[in-house]
Amino acid sequence: MKFNNYIYSILFVTTSIFSTSCQDMFSPEVDNVQGEEFFITNPAATALFLNAGYVLLPTTYDFSECATDDAVINNPTSGFLPMVGGAWSSTFDPLSVWSNSYTAIANLNKFLTYSLKMSWTSAVDDSLYKKRMTAEAHGLRAYHHFLLLRYYGGVGTSGKLLGVPYLTSMKDLDQSAWINIERPDYKSTVDSIVKDLDFAIKNLPEVYVGTDRALGVRNKNRLTSWIALAMKAELYMHAASPKYNGGVYNVAYCDSAIKYSGKLIDHIGGINAMADVLKINQFYTNDENEFVPEILWRLDQTSEATSAGSMSQTIESKNYPPSLSGNGQVNPTQDFVDAFPALNGYPITDILKSGYVAATPYLKRDIRLDLCVIRDGGTLNGTIINTSKDKVKDGIENQGATRTGYYLKKLLRPDFSITNPIAGKKTIRPFIRYTELYLIFAEAATAAYGADWKGGSYTYSARDAIKAIRKRAGITNRDVYATSLTADLFMDLVRNERRIELAFEGFRFVDLRRWGLETNVTLHRARILVAGGTPTILPIDDEPRNFTTFKYFAPIPNSEILKCPKLEQNASN
Repeated sequence: MKFNNYIYSILFVTTSIFSTSCQDMFSPEVDNVQGEEFFITNPAATALFLNAGYVLLPTTYDFSECATDDAVINNPTSGFLPMVGGAWSSTFDPLSVWSNSYTAIANLNKFLTYSLKMSWTSAVDDSLYKKRMTAEAHGLRAYHHFLLLRYYGGVGTSGKLLGVPYLTSMKDLDQSAWINIERPDYKSTVDSIVKDLDFAIKNLPEVYVGTDRALGVRNKNRLTSWIALAMKAELYMHAASPKYNGGVYNVAYCDSAIKYSGKLIDHIGGINAMADVLKINQFYTNDENEFVPEILWRLDQTSEATSAGSMSQTIESKNYPPSLSGNGQVNPTQDFVDAFPALNGYPITDILKSGYVAATPYLKRDIRLDLCVIRDGGTLNGTIINTSKDKVKDGIENQGATRTGYYLKKLLRPDFSITNPIAGKKTIRPFIRYTELYLIFAEAATAAYGADWKGGSYTYSARDAIKAIRKRAGITNRDVYATSLTADLFMDLVRNERRIELAFEGFRFVDLRRWGLETNVTLHRARILVAGGTPTILPIDDEPRNFTTFKYFAPIPNSEILKCPKLEQNASN
């Protein structure tokens, strides 16, 4: 079913749940229009609470990369500018997920309360729908708690590693309970998420096929057991990270990340799938029903702009270069561009082996660079884009143009017309891609056992997984560089491949923090003076990264701390 069809119904039924205060959030009167009897006897209405768990998933990209070393924002009103300059705090957080995720969780708990009593029109429907939808609710509740954990999980003012409040029933929302809401320890939150995911895995189908109303293909993009397995891989990889384990990886959690990512990798065809099935991913389609093998889970609806009003909200309008009527907002940095190796796989810092030449910096480079970034002389929509200073519309340092000498290309439809919107131009929003699972396997295996470990039934190692990803990208020479790296250096390559492959999908901001890497860095631009000139790398002096009080663990909103006296804030870090 189409979740966006339920948006207005959800807003109607859950009016008082959309709030930022702790009292309102933890004690919503979500059924203030209809009573319990109405929902027990109207399963379709009760399903709206479940669908809220889908509707409140991220519908677009947050471009949090603009608060990392990967990009800057070319929008003077953006909240990222004060955030990276030192204003990130409990009273100012452009990336906060607190209210949205707990709103979804409250709706899901409401559904689970009523679903125990409700009945469908037939015994068969009652059995199939109740089992599937209850499992979906558990899985979605786990995922929304995971979104909270990966953002807010951290060391509190007490010095203890803390998770986030895990709400599992309507009783958690009573006014007598919210006043005593506390943060459990980190492991307890992980265990609670796993418990919900295990319930989902046990009771959901692996895939929706056929014409059955409850389990047929009409339910595509709803939760499945495979998706829940992938969520467990994501959770364990995150929880295993050095920042939450005294500066080293947690091997037990790595084992679990290996287990669940490996199971899905084996399902799709192992390492060979990189060449046979998982082609370079597209984030757009002309058919919203198109099956994209690389995507395990995505938003059910796809975005489409057919009017001038809706066009202004598209990522194309926001990020196309000015010469194509866009606003060029997300500008990749020179630091990000330098992360892409030469075509033979060697990093460009190894000038001798990579063959990198400063006068022709984009020649013989990893093909993913031109798929991800528009650089001087690059193309989009059949148009050559020049970013040298003498090019008035798109040139660096010109008003409204790129601040770095680069524009974003990944995620954007290359055949979009901002001035002449037409039907059939749809953008996909994936949540989990199979490439992420290969990267999870590689990171977890490298951290726990080394780059060449092949334990249990696995016929591939972390090194094999990374080489397969790079081979898909066209790395030549049998990837001598990846083959030659010693085990202690291989993790740097794994992390760099994650940076490249998952760029601008919302991972980098969290990755830097879970790894415990430096977040306050000097960014660089390519100062291209004239057309055809050699880009000179210069620092971006007007946007230093200055994360101060909250550097690694995100601040819990101050409004919640004030109203929930036992809710412990993250410590300055």
